[in-house]
Amino acid sequence: MTSKKNFWTASAIAFLMAASGCVSVLPEQPKPEAVYQLAEPQALAELRTHVVIREPDAPRLFASRTITSQSPDGGLKVVSGVAWADRATRMFQVTMLDAFKGDGPGLAVDDVTGVSGEYELYWRVSEFSLQGTEGVCELQLTLLDGRSRVPVAQQSVSARAQATSKGDLARARALSDAGRLCVEKAASFIAERALPAEDEAGDSLAG
Repeated sequence: MTSKKNFWTASAIAFLMAASGCVSVLPEQPKPEAVYQLAEPQALAELRTHVVIREPDAPRLFASRTITSQSPDGGLKVVSGVAWADRATRMFQVTMLDAFKGDGPGLAVDDVTGVSGEYELYWRVSEFSLQGTEGVCELQLTLLDGRSRVPVAQQSVSARAQATSKGDLARARALSDAGRLCVEKAASFIAERALPAEDEAGDSLAG
């Protein structure tokens, strides 16, 4: 009995070692040919008060480093050979922070700093994919009161950008441009609606 038990124990160990060996020799995922960031904002908005910019929410496919393409029937697939340099939601946050002038009376503040502001941006990336040779982006924006977290204003912005040449590298650049255009529109909305407390009081008296 003892020898049979030892035999089965040894066989089990050998099987586990063989299995672990098989796992170790599986091919790694192919590395992308190129990685991209969102294009830098060109039209900078001016804030009149401080706004905290949080990292946006997004569906998993739009939140990661993968670049996705949408088929005519609405299905999404990962585009191989290209990827984002960081998770897309973090890139949106950084690009939004860079979409405001740095010498204005107000500042856009990264939420990780712990600095508070009169307003706070809660937002969601609802669309960020390729449709043929076009990059498509849509953002859902909710501007909150910095203290009460009560919604002050809501807006949806969208943008499209056409690839300037053929191939997945050009398509990825088009999606990067669409993201940048979306952020510029969002920054303009925030700058328009994020009013200092004294301005809001004046508007109320005038009304």
